[in-house]
Amino acid sequence: MNGFTHYDSPRAKCSSSPVSGPELRGCAEVPKVSVLIPTYNYSRYIKEAIESVLNQTYQDFELIIVDNCSTDNTKEVVEQYTNKDIRIKLIINNVNIGMYRNYNKALLLANGEYVKFLNADDKFNEKCLEIFVGILDANQDVAIVTSYRQFFGAKDDILKPKLLGLINKEKAILEALKHGNWIGEPTTVMFRRKYLYGGLFDVSLLMFADFDMWLRQLEHGDLYICDEVLSYFRIHNEQGTAYLNNNIDKNLFNKLQQSMYTINGLLFNRFIINIFDKHPEAYRQLINKNSDNICKNIWKSKYWHSKFFYLRPLKIFLWYIYGGLRLLTGRYKW
Repeated sequence: MNGFTHYDSPRAKCSSSPVSGPELRGCAEVPKVSVLIPTYNYSRYIKEAIESVLNQTYQDFELIIVDNCSTDNTKEVVEQYTNKDIRIKLIINNVNIGMYRNYNKALLLANGEYVKFLNADDKFNEKCLEIFVGILDANQDVAIVTSYRQFFGAKDDILKPKLLGLINKEKAILEALKHGNWIGEPTTVMFRRKYLYGGLFDVSLLMFADFDMWLRQLEHGDLYICDEVLSYFRIHNEQGTAYLNNNIDKNLFNKLQQSMYTINGLLFNRFIINIFDKHPEAYRQLINKNSDNICKNIWKSKYWHSKFFYLRPLKIFLWYIYGGLRLLTGRYKW
């Protein structure tokens, strides 16, 4: 057993037989784009996501749906499409392997030159693939392309990245370290599959493995940002971010982990830029800001105010001392 079940059209393989109609549509040896939909119990949303892919003005794609052992009728909904279009494949995990491991399984199944994720509760603008493919084809030095995105459902705000157009990779990385993941969620970003030799999503990161992936992709090329809304991000009470925000312990851990991730990345020069030498002021500000965030979040935690806080892992106490020393010795060189 390989841990998953593979469903696709009975005619999923291209052949030399004279075939016509929708079954042959998009049949190519290697698709230009792999659209990947990881899903879990989103049968009520996934039809809208699939339709937004099929309605694209650019049609050279494969659509791979990886169901993380859903308990609803996701399989039945998706099979309505796999039976009609050979570009669509459904893989069902026999056990739930977690969100980012499911993302990684989808990546390993991709065949296209470019990769475009779509969360099962989100959707694309009909020109999304056409515009993104055009940018990557025309700009070989670009590793990632993203755009404006718009909330729908409980909100309708438009999220606009800080910058526009072609952004040098060093500037993109530095701005991301300063301001967080303004590049976008997986639904918003397209990247080149050939750069995945740098690694898949880091499953040890609680809620920002996508941010880490974008930084690693940017080691290989620049960032391009479109000033159009090309993806739509659904806001509802059952999404993972809503669960995180409602879970105090996980929320705290995520904030601490992200601050430590940034500090460690700077100290060990994990990012392509030598920030200490090239941007010393930004380096100092990032170290101080994230050290301060660690102290504040530990102070706000329920463990710190418990009279038994000293029984918690020694690492938490050391983090607090470490941050305090940084604040007291602002000119200390790492």
